Amino acid sequence: MTPSQTYRSTQLANPPRVFRGIDAWAHGWARRFRPKKERLSQLEAEARRIHEIAERFAEVDIEKLKRELKEFRVDVRARPDDVGDVPESAMAAITNAARVRLGLFAHPPQIMAALAMLRGDLVEVATGEGKTLAIALVAVVRAWTERPCHVVTANDYLAERDAKYLGRFFELCGVTVGHVTGKMSPEERRTQYRNAVVYTTAKELAADFLRDDLTEEAFGHPGRRLIRQIYQARPSRDSRRVLRGLHTVIVDEADNGLIDEAVTPLIISQSKVNQALEEATLQAAELSREFVCDRHYQREETRRTVKLKDEGYRVIDDASEALSGIWRGRTRKVELVLKALEAREFFHRDKQYVVEDKKIVIVDESTGRRMPGRSWRQGLHQAVEAKEGVPITSPAVTIASISFQRFFRQFQAIAGATGTAWEAAGEFWRIYGMRVNRIPLHRPCQRQELPPRVFATAEEKWNAVLGECQKRHEIRQPILVGTRSVADSEELARRLRSVGLPCQILNAVRHRDEAAIIAGAGQKGRITIATNMAGRGTDIRLGEGVTELGGLCVIATDFYDSGRVDRQLYGRSGRQGDPGVAITYASLDDELATKFLHQWTAKGLRRAMKQGVPGSRNLARFLLRRCQKRSEKEAFRRRENVLKLDEERAKSLGFSAKA
Repeated sequence: MTPSQTYRSTQLANPPRVFRGIDAWAHGWARRFRPKKERLSQLEAEARRIHEIAERFAEVDIEKLKRELKEFRVDVRARPDDVGDVPESAMAAITNAARVRLGLFAHPPQIMAALAMLRGDLVEVATGEGKTLAIALVAVVRAWTERPCHVVTANDYLAERDAKYLGRFFELCGVTVGHVTGKMSPEERRTQYRNAVVYTTAKELAADFLRDDLTEEAFGHPGRRLIRQIYQARPSRDSRRVLRGLHTVIVDEADNGLIDEAVTPLIISQSKVNQALEEATLQAAELSREFVCDRHYQREETRRTVKLKDEGYRVIDDASEALSGIWRGRTRKVELVLKALEAREFFHRDKQYVVEDKKIVIVDESTGRRMPGRSWRQGLHQAVEAKEGVPITSPAVTIASISFQRFFRQFQAIAGATGTAWEAAGEFWRIYGMRVNRIPLHRPCQRQELPPRVFATAEEKWNAVLGECQKRHEIRQPILVGTRSVADSEELARRLRSVGLPCQILNAVRHRDEAAIIAGAGQKGRITIATNMAGRGTDIRLGEGVTELGGLCVIATDFYDSGRVDRQLYGRSGRQGDPGVAITYASLDDELATKFLHQWTAKGLRRAMKQGVPGSRNLARFLLRRCQKRSEKEAFRRRENVLKLDEERAKSLGFSAKA
């Protein structure tokens, strides 16, 4: 690459301005007024024309197709900033390339999604409608500009799977493709990032970005690197950077990557042995066992915090008289005990984490997936280790960090696709400057969504879920049950097996062969239990004879913290016009009610439901929906606070990319 090409590839975008007050209101209205080429009706008409052109030339000679693709590639490379206006004939040729190499002929809604993403929009595409192919069509055009193009997927398996599966298609289009996963060495990563299109995860991409920034501290800014390349007296040694740069990113399952995971910080840290702190953490865990809730401390469920009472302070002061070192400082010893209490009250095994090989492995609460290598900050991870009796890891010193929200806002071009985006359309526009397009279904949805059923206690709920599974299994209808935690999935599996119903479990503990398990969930007589959205990204195809049984039955065992997750789970059935059934079972003992429903309200409502008071179950359903809205608002406020911190750090650190 020439110095100027390197500069353009590594230059970071200034994050879009976030408006507040009346400016935010006006900016929110602006997203409703789209340019003509981005309107849904215009996209649909354009997609149908492209589809017709592709059909007319479906039998074109492959050598002629290669020549056409090469000509279009040269044309796009000459006008890299106008990819949104790519000729319809070029999109038709790319569509035909997918048909030739993959046997997949993109239907008009897929082409609509691709066109919208090319123009920087986020598209809501229903589960099973073909997001993977639509993203690949966009990636080809973006790669033709010769600027780095990254496709961010949900996990390492999907990154590797998609890169390999789509490889022959990209090769026909004259585009190289690679993938980066967690197990790769720096040299392997450098080689893979040299490809035109790279499939990877947000975690790996952000970590490599931070590590690159650390390796070239003096010349980390692209402008300084450009000056060095132009004016240096001698050629410099090879760069230690692994990334070519950040320019274009296409985010699959964008609601998870850009919203749910937005405030998660990606941290590069270095362990620092601190024997005194390790001993103090164990002592704090031992001391915390004497504490009783509401006597020594109060817990705030919504914020997951603990507040000490006077009696609690007295216990700490009395216990620390015989201790030395850290325990001599009042602030530090109180902090150690608070972390121990937080670990006990809010961090539970098989829910927020699992224990593997005497190590704490964090579980992503929104997806149910393991997150090896991640740790909680400010001593919390060590407090959880002390609680579980596993070896205490050395505390880490943060070298560099960035929130995923800040990271994605630094790309020059960003687009994405997901099955659920409409509820957060305002936030996508405000934070990332992305409009949301709802792509129509290729075939009408045949899924039957039954009214949610709410019970007074968790025991009643699980008995009802068991009864539903027995009833559906008698006719051999496949069932997918979504649970909130590992513990819930294991408990339901135990109940099913106790009545002779075989099942397969997919959770953070039983995560191996994830794709194979979820792909087989549509077979006749199969019962699959999955934590939240484990297996997301893999289609569930119906087995022979399942259509006549009513399709896949999805059972949610809770209202989740966000209605989008409910919709994602429901979307696993009724794929591509298939029949399906979806229903939610919830109770007043569920986590959502415990966190956001006043205990006196819950107690009175529980009594009314047990007595069969008319309308009590409808009221319970209404209140749980209100709790869900409160949860969504709390999550939005957390993201907004992180955004404010990001902006403040950016102002104070100037050119620093680590802000």
